[in-house]
Amino acid sequence: MIAIRTLLTLTLLLGVAYPLAVTGLAQVLFPWQANGSQLTNDKQELVGSALLAQKFERANYFHSRPSASDFATVGSGATNLGMSSPLRAEFASNAAKAQPGNPSPAMLTRSGSGLDPHLPLDAVLSQVDRVARERGLDPAMLTERVKSATQAGILGPQVVNVLELNLQLDKDA
Repeated sequence: MIAIRTLLTLTLLLGVAYPLAVTGLAQVLFPWQANGSQLTNDKQELVGSALLAQKFERANYFHSRPSASDFATVGSGATNLGMSSPLRAEFASNAAKAQPGNPSPAMLTRSGSGLDPHLPLDAVLSQVDRVARERGLDPAMLTERVKSATQAGILGPQVVNVLELNLQLDKDA
């Protein structure tokens, strides 16, 4: 009988009360994050989350780094493939498709989570010429816009949220 009471008490405490308290606090203290950090376009249509990368293939957009899960949130995660595997061929293929000159290493390798929406500043700057040409923008002006969208990286380089940057470019177009 004591075991059943303990089970019911812990179920109510840890399975009901604690999740409700955490959810309630999150809604009060961090509502934007608790609701998925949703981003909308200029028509107020939901286009994604500031926390999840998206696949951009058109030349007039800044591209995210390759994703091990092809940007699918259900099966997200990195791969455990070594450079002796087919990953070497993928790396070479990505290098061949990269911007002429010195492509950023971030654009040649996969994201660790497969869903990281941020790129290091140099990876975004390596795409400025292509995006400026496709959108008919001055590369120097676009470079300044990219730099103004830069966020401080956590224990690392400065980063840019690619989806937010692309949405800003669409809004200004």
